[in-house]
Amino acid sequence: MNNFANGARVFFWDSNGTVVYGRVQSTSIQADGTQIVTLRLEGTNTTVNLPADLLNADHGQQH
Repeated sequence: MNNFANGARVFFWDSNGTVVYGRVQSTSIQADGTQIVTLRLEGTNTTVNLPADLLNADHGQQH
């Protein structure tokens, strides 16, 4: 099941408690069923892979 469409804006909290925003580039499912989301972080050229359970959809709130 794909919870996040490509291009969707999502966010997560980093280890310092800072909110980090990114855009979904792709999703995949591992053999154990874990959904992995590849994100391009906003304001950087950095790409990260995170479990979908760590992400929250950004529903257009003002930031």
